[in-house]
Amino acid sequence: LEEQGALLKQMISLVQEPGDDASVPARTRTAGSIRALQDRRAGAGGSRFFSLVLGATGVVFGDISTSPLYTLNTVFSEVGDTFPDKDDVVGAFGVIFWTLVWITCIKYVGLVMRVSHHGEGGAMALMQVLLEAIPRRNEGSESPEGDSEKSEKLTESLTCQRWLVVMFATMSCSMLIGDGVITPPNSVIGALNSPVLTVPQTVNVAFAVAILILTFALQRVGSRVIGLVAGPIMLLWLLAIGSLGIYRIVERPDFAMAMTAGFNPAILVRWFVTGHFRGWLAFKSLAGVILCVTGSEALYADMGHFGAGPITFAWLLLVFPCLVLQYMGQGICIMQNPSAVTGNPLYNTSPEILVWPLFVLAALAAIIASQALISGLFSILTQAHALGFIPRILVLHTNPDEKGQVYIPEANWLLMIACILVTVAFQTSDKLTAAYGIAVSGAFIFTTLMLWWVFRYVWKWWLLPSMLVISLMLFVDFVFWVANLVKILDSGWVPILIALVSFLAMEVHRWGRSAERAAYSENGRIATMPALISALQTGRVARSNALAVFLTPKKYRVPMSVDTLTQSLGCLPQTFLLLHVDFRDQPFISEEDRVTLEAIDTTLGIYSVNMNIGYAEPLTAARFNLHQNLAKLAQQEVSRFPALAPLARELGDVPDDFLNISISSLEMGDAPEAVPKSEIGYVLTKKHFTSSADKGLWWKTKVHLYSSLVNLDRPAIEFFGLAANQTLEVSAVFLI
Repeated sequence: LEEQGALLKQMISLVQEPGDDASVPARTRTAGSIRALQDRRAGAGGSRFFSLVLGATGVVFGDISTSPLYTLNTVFSEVGDTFPDKDDVVGAFGVIFWTLVWITCIKYVGLVMRVSHHGEGGAMALMQVLLEAIPRRNEGSESPEGDSEKSEKLTESLTCQRWLVVMFATMSCSMLIGDGVITPPNSVIGALNSPVLTVPQTVNVAFAVAILILTFALQRVGSRVIGLVAGPIMLLWLLAIGSLGIYRIVERPDFAMAMTAGFNPAILVRWFVTGHFRGWLAFKSLAGVILCVTGSEALYADMGHFGAGPITFAWLLLVFPCLVLQYMGQGICIMQNPSAVTGNPLYNTSPEILVWPLFVLAALAAIIASQALISGLFSILTQAHALGFIPRILVLHTNPDEKGQVYIPEANWLLMIACILVTVAFQTSDKLTAAYGIAVSGAFIFTTLMLWWVFRYVWKWWLLPSMLVISLMLFVDFVFWVANLVKILDSGWVPILIALVSFLAMEVHRWGRSAERAAYSENGRIATMPALISALQTGRVARSNALAVFLTPKKYRVPMSVDTLTQSLGCLPQTFLLLHVDFRDQPFISEEDRVTLEAIDTTLGIYSVNMNIGYAEPLTAARFNLHQNLAKLAQQEVSRFPALAPLARELGDVPDDFLNISISSLEMGDAPEAVPKSEIGYVLTKKHFTSSADKGLWWKTKVHLYSSLVNLDRPAIEFFGLAANQTLEVSAVFLI
């Protein structure tokens, strides 16, 4: 086994390796991509393509499609204008239009979505692409002796770059988690802010809370049921708001012609430099403008579900035109009646007879918009879980026919509680929009930063064009972020706080697993397979006639529990299996290939067992089914390896000659009564962490935080479906 080097390198390598014992091995593809990925590989036909387009319309674009509910009036609210003139309206429309073009069309659809990891999108997938592209060390030809220092510096630079990629990906995920607490309340409250629902604010909040509870309660049934209506409803919503925009354009062609000035990039100069709101007020307005692109990250995060083609098709030919038409219609309404800006301009585009149907449709669209981000967070947490950034959680698949539909109970209920608290605390969408933009623009920044390495290492762009494009993108993202940051004391601190806590938890967990592995390699006496074989061959370790299964995170890695039993009791079982759960590069594994056995040393009773899981398969006790799978394997191999008889007997039909198993006296007198012939044991490690006295306060704090996070793991017995009366937990202390 390769020994780990410096702690920094271990932290980076941890992205591709799991921690100790019952931790789940890393996998580089989320479960959410399976059906769409299989269809794309098989060459899906036109009907399947358009079904993916409809699905993307309902799931991917839910958030950005409901942004007309609150964007334009928030822009004028930021500048304090309650009676805008025609030039103000055209300028606001122009800034919104070019923001959609630059961030969504050019940045995400044109550039970011061209990067995938086996068809997957999102910050974690982008991180995996970069970690594979950026070399770990200077891999050029051997340098002369005089250039060795230069080569070493280049290797250090590459290591630092890999570390930065991991940091930026973690920060991006943290920002999206912060956004996930703001988006559902803001979408629901924005939809309820209607002229047809004139009720006290407390009643409005109660309606919003009820809708949120219903939304999260429905997650258990899975996105299959929700998705049956999400696509058609969002399609109807987009066609409705687009049609209302056309209605206003046809009604007032003179105002519509004036609005077309917003398609000229020169409008940006007028808005920021020479217009009515030039300077500081124009800068403040960006805190409202950013709302028109909330949900752009979903285009990339959900790429694995539907594919880049269907998402791009739906955006360019349906979503983007309908949004532009609706914003034009809202601008025309404000030109006709400037005081309408204080209400909800979207409802002003509708004839009075259609306001109630539009209100119902808006409420349904808001629920779907919330669903889009909730599903996205489930996918993000699944990736983070598989890559070792968060403790062990339960990932459930709600539809046996669609393996990509994931439900995480802990995340669902925690997110619901957080959303309800935010709804009750802020009550209006005006107060929430300040918090909304900070998280979104922060995620934009970190995605742009990671694009630098895409340009240089993946696409092999030259330095100058890479710097030019990244500089422009960073400038726009940073300006939007700073414009929202000035409202941090209002409500902007909410997503920042959530993002910081999320980032701290993920980074500490990743750091702790790396430090744990390093501590075991340094302090464990039996930390490798050669060390274990050597210790057993000396005969100084007593052996019982028992059979035990030790769970290990990596093939041939000796878990800490083996070293603890050896050092504390001086005893190991006569036969033990090192069980490793291995994720393969194929989505599904046949039951015939589920478990494989390798005899490492039959005379010493050491066997390696690999349980193979496809990257699309759920991480549930039913899927692992450890005991039954091991028993089947033992029954197949018992003729070659009689020591596996206790496992084989679990399924019956094993000759009694193979079952003469008992516990020896270990040279301590007469042997005790024989245990039942089928008795076996599973050995897990119960980990405890401490730090040496010479470590600093921050180091000790991280150790305590990591220990707390490890304690949040779902119990391995429950996670793997082990019988309590057959499982032994061995406490092991790690000095970090």
